[in-house]
Amino acid sequence: MGQSIGTRIEVLGTLTCLGPVHIGGWDTTTEASLTIARDGKGQPFLPGTSIAGALRAYLAGLDLPRGGDPAAVTAALFGSITPNSQDGSPSWIRLDDAHLVADEVAPTVRDGVGIDRVSATAAANFLYTRQVLPAGTRFAFRLVADTPTATAPDYPGGWSTLVRDAVDALVTGLAQARVPIGAGRGRGFGRMGLGEVTIRSADLSDPAGLIAWLTGTAPAVSPPLTEDSSVRGDQPRDGRLRISIAWRPTGPLLVRDSLPGTVVDTLPLTDTAADGTVRLLLPGSSIRGVLRAHAERIVRTLRRQDAPADFNDALRQPPPGVDVLFGSAPAGDRDGRGHPAGHRGDGRGRRGTLAVADCHSIGQVDARQWNDIISISPDPTNPASRGERAERKERNSQREQARSGLHQELANIRQRLPLSVSDHVAIDRWTGGASDHRLFSVLEPSHRTEWEPISIDIDVTQLDRYGAAGIAGSTALALPLLLLVLRDLRDGWLALGFGGSRGRGQIEVTGVTFDGAGLSTPWQALAGQTLDTVLTAPPPQVTAAMTGWADTFEEAGA
Repeated sequence: MGQSIGTRIEVLGTLTCLGPVHIGGWDTTTEASLTIARDGKGQPFLPGTSIAGALRAYLAGLDLPRGGDPAAVTAALFGSITPNSQDGSPSWIRLDDAHLVADEVAPTVRDGVGIDRVSATAAANFLYTRQVLPAGTRFAFRLVADTPTATAPDYPGGWSTLVRDAVDALVTGLAQARVPIGAGRGRGFGRMGLGEVTIRSADLSDPAGLIAWLTGTAPAVSPPLTEDSSVRGDQPRDGRLRISIAWRPTGPLLVRDSLPGTVVDTLPLTDTAADGTVRLLLPGSSIRGVLRAHAERIVRTLRRQDAPADFNDALRQPPPGVDVLFGSAPAGDRDGRGHPAGHRGDGRGRRGTLAVADCHSIGQVDARQWNDIISISPDPTNPASRGERAERKERNSQREQARSGLHQELANIRQRLPLSVSDHVAIDRWTGGASDHRLFSVLEPSHRTEWEPISIDIDVTQLDRYGAAGIAGSTALALPLLLLVLRDLRDGWLALGFGGSRGRGQIEVTGVTFDGAGLSTPWQALAGQTLDTVLTAPPPQVTAAMTGWADTFEEAGA
């Protein structure tokens, strides 16, 4: 027997990628090991299941304006299944697949590599490629929420108020880009913003309302749906701590592109948006990797423990505090090395609660202009055979002409992207002179390059769930460990990007601010504070957390 429906609310809008987005597909390509989902026309799309899952997870950690248990509210709205039975409840919120607004879009490819904890170099057999949708890609969004006429849940105002408050909260979260969608959220993927929002509502239990809905004449309203709605722009109480780090490079800083240049050997990594603009890119995965490596170094130093020799063990067995902030891999026998499935706790991996967004340069250039720069090459014509020495001289002349053209192109964009070519040569250990065939060049952004602030997001609600699941020891170490890592980043101990051991990647942090609402203790004490304030005059909750951190290692004999 069907359920009776009262009011129906429909939300229409446009979801725009604010950074790279990846929702895994099922096909394979030669350019990437991880592809994106495509619809029947072969175009990228966002499955409704992925959007619904992201919204459900977001609502479960959100404090609605009239209170109520978030878990019970989420189960009532999105449905639930009683374990080991056929009982359950339906979902009153439905999401359509989101298809492209434009005709087509060209996905880009991101490379990923694991860093060995012992050698600090690329880990063997841990290189992968992933297709992502570029920033600016737009999708048509549709959400439908029904108000049942059945018995109301335990929420002030009943079903009608609950559905309206939930829709308000979800629209707000999407509009403010607080609901990541898809994979790779810890490395900054999945940031999407909802715009061009249109909301219409009709009472389907009333004949006039039903006719208005079916004929498309139901009145459209703009958020907020209620006078006290959070859509007005108030910060949602979603239990997420947001950290903004203002910084500037003190020297050359880049992440190396996997593809070599035609005139220079090493190019900086860039990101091409859907509108055809190119900016320098410092990936969230790169920043997150630096923070994770330093966090592991701190804890292992205090515990007087070496990093595991096997890279897979390092991923499965991170130190306490690191496991909940940055995540851990499943303990199953995935690589055939004979590890028992339960050799680490329950054998399941954990999703990290710390996410870092991609960081871009402020300056940008047109994609065509950038392609002209990186595609400059020597004249391919071959001189007539005049001996090896003459041919070498001719090739050097052609290369110098190409270099001259490159410098001219760089001069044209210097005000937007200050780049220069830096030549390097290896020194022969025996003669003390230049090593033969060891000359290489790098296209380097200078210290005058302006960058966006680094944005870090901590899902405190998920941390609390980990604590309730029996790993409270790790969650208690998360806050002190985070503050120590941020302090060392501020003090210049961490280098970002490529070539940190040879002087590149040094930065100067000019400010670190904390923001968030709906946070639990002790995290709530950071909201509205700066890192300098927290470290010089720590709130009592932070002092207690740091004292517990010290006691933990003293009891362990460290």
